[in-house]
Amino acid sequence: MANIGLQSVKGPSGVGRTELEPGAIGLLGVVMQALTHVAPAAGAILTIQAIVLLVGPIAPLAFLIAGVIVVMLGISLTQLARHLPSAGGYYTYVTDTLGPRWGFLTAWAYFLYDPIQGGMNLAFAGWITNTVLNLYYGINVPWLWPAFVIVGSVGIALLMYTGIAITARVQVALGAFEILVMMALALTGFIHPGAGGASMAVFNPGNIVKGGNLFLAIVFSIFAYTGFEACVPLAEESKNPLKTIPTAIMASIVIGVLFYILVSWGVMSGWGLAHSDTLASSVNNPVVVVTKQLWGGFSILLVIVYINSVLGAVFAGNNATTRVYFGMARNHALPRVLSEVGKRHRTPNNAITLQAGLSLLIGLGASLIFGPDKQLFVIATVITLSLILVYIAGNIGVIKYYLTVHRDEFNWFLHLAMPIVSSIALLIVFYYSVVPLPAYPVVLAPFIVGIWLLIGVGIIFGVRRWGHADWLDKVGSAMVAEVDASTFEEVPIGSEREPLS
Repeated sequence: MANIGLQSVKGPSGVGRTELEPGAIGLLGVVMQALTHVAPAAGAILTIQAIVLLVGPIAPLAFLIAGVIVVMLGISLTQLARHLPSAGGYYTYVTDTLGPRWGFLTAWAYFLYDPIQGGMNLAFAGWITNTVLNLYYGINVPWLWPAFVIVGSVGIALLMYTGIAITARVQVALGAFEILVMMALALTGFIHPGAGGASMAVFNPGNIVKGGNLFLAIVFSIFAYTGFEACVPLAEESKNPLKTIPTAIMASIVIGVLFYILVSWGVMSGWGLAHSDTLASSVNNPVVVVTKQLWGGFSILLVIVYINSVLGAVFAGNNATTRVYFGMARNHALPRVLSEVGKRHRTPNNAITLQAGLSLLIGLGASLIFGPDKQLFVIATVITLSLILVYIAGNIGVIKYYLTVHRDEFNWFLHLAMPIVSSIALLIVFYYSVVPLPAYPVVLAPFIVGIWLLIGVGIIFGVRRWGHADWLDKVGSAMVAEVDASTFEEVPIGSEREPLS
């Protein structure tokens, strides 16, 4: 979700220049950066039961409607990309449309998102893998979760050092594998359905379970799709980013929507649509149960695909995070050392090292405090709440921009109705995330977000009071592109660059 836009300086030809590796990845790599960040396989495994619990057999309808709302968010994002000199992104746009203070707070909220997701996901992946191995194969490896955190954090960092082109190829492989396996599972469910068959009744709201809440299921389903904007930080390393990034955003959303609809429908069909109540109340994860029933010994593939999905999400999140560190450090908003780029592979090596350290610290620390299972729900709730604020800020930016700067192009549906409707849905998610307050330890999440934002506000007032207001402008300019660049010139490492204009 984070971005550094296309900030750079003007080269002799007027196109952007970057110390990173320009044009290293094409459309497919950028799409997979967004899609693997969504972690569709892991999301399906972890959310299908929760949605069925809310609405029964029409869970695919909830995913469909939620997908329409996410499409609105994606369209809002790309509407700003049409004019602002960036390939797109919430932080660039909030700074440009609402000002550097709001841009700073958006960046501040971002640090409760991608920087902390890696260790969280790796720890939970180790825990759930051991749980499944113990349940179905009698294998118990209690130290598996710290091993996942350590090996995963270090291994991903080592691969990232080799260059974005190699990392992108790995992400294409990871993304393709998880999508193919889960679609094969859905297809098996359609071919061998349980009681009720593979019925279109899943799209009939009249079939909602008694006492169900379709509206709540929709707003909670929205966050199964989060991560589609994670391709934006790779703008400087993408081919023709002004076209590639918006295309990748919308492509990843469409693929994600189709994925969740078909996989949820297929899994429920394999279980038996007539028995969705038992799926909702199952003690064991129903996706695991259905896979075991349909594939027998090959059900181990589900464990592999879950790990695969988590690795893809961590890769994408770390790619995004390290480019944000790099972009902010390049403009002195963070320590300059984080903007240093390796001479051989053109990667922000110090930023990669920092992110690996954070993954280790958060993955091990949070799991030791809360447990490797419960820490996921604490941190995931923190991430959800911070994302809501960022998405809404972006929507407000769309409305303001087209009501002021490009009033001549204002479209009430694209630039008013879509941002308002999707923001209302996000506010409802926020409300139901904190009212009533969840049980411990998840109850800590809203207080963590609140305290974090108060610290951010305090920083804004503090730097202005102490005469360092220009620092806020640096944070903002680190997120803003300076030129309309469809390609990037290579800047020799260590060379002097012209000051930002």
